[in-house]
Amino acid sequence: MGDSAIIYKAMKKNKKERHKNWLKENRQIIRDSGIPYSGTDLAYLFREDGKPVVDFYPSTGRWRVPHDNKTYKGGAKSFLKWYEKQ
Repeated sequence: MGDSAIIYKAMKKNKKERHKNWLKENRQIIRDSGIPYSGTDLAYLFREDGKPVVDFYPSTGRWRVPHDNKTYKGGAKSFLKWYEKQ
């Protein structure tokens, strides 16, 4: 196995660990917020009256507003700040 293959495997492993940590942190932050949501651990769906329809992805910390076709990033804390302003 060449050096580039070893580096690639290490980078891939690092990325998986990073996403695993983000998933754990973002899940906890969203659950602690008390804002109602539905969905699975892969995507949290926010459907409150008077608020925009939003899909939040805890493994990446990104959220999407499907009607506007916009995607934002920044993690659960940034999402909650953004969502409160809406």
